[in-house]
Amino acid sequence: MGKAAGSKGRRGQGAAMIPRSWPVSALWAAVFVGAGILVSATVNPLFGRYVHWDWMAGLAPTLFALATVALRRRWV
Repeated sequence: MGKAAGSKGRRGQGAAMIPRSWPVSALWAAVFVGAGILVSATVNPLFGRYVHWDWMAGLAPTLFALATVALRRRWV
């Protein structure tokens, strides 16, 4: 079922994981939200506001899934 307390991770790393602090998590959240706002502010004037929800309907779930994988694998 679960791993033993002293067992290594999937990739065989022996170092202990450093817990992620709230300020670091908030910083990463701000980076992701800021990037989304930047893309939205750039694309909306180019294609007209009516297109915004069309591309966000596909982009938002994809970015959410990528962010979930990145957090689970501790890439960020």
